[in-house]
Amino acid sequence: MKKVLILASAVLLAACSPVMEATRPDPVDISQFVVGDKRIKILSEIGSPIATTQDGKNSCDVYKLYTTGPSAIGKGAIAAGEAVADVFTLGLAEVVLTPAEAATRGTKHGVVFCYSATGTLVSVNQSDNPSGE
Repeated sequence: MKKVLILASAVLLAACSPVMEATRPDPVDISQFVVGDKRIKILSEIGSPIATTQDGKNSCDVYKLYTTGPSAIGKGAIAAGEAVADVFTLGLAEVVLTPAEAATRGTKHGVVFCYSATGTLVSVNQSDNPSGE
């Protein structure tokens, strides 16, 4: 009975890093958008911007997006590997895996999409600064 209780405790404690990985935000591949795309296509793919501004005669939408990170398949593989490591180490892998998940969580980048008067994409600019400034 004591072994079952220890194993059950280890499994319950072992959920942190796999859950953190599974809930990691999906990155947006901004290279999928090319000059000439309609604004409605971009809005339907990534949603509403946080702000809209004018840049000369162009209208620009401002976003804060995760632009790097693993794909859905990659996240699943990482989470599965972490779960297996947790089970085989009776939860001790969490000592390393949870801080590693927190450190590699990623940050949002500022991305600006500018459109012509006819609503077609004329430029995409991504900030190198993770805070988007």
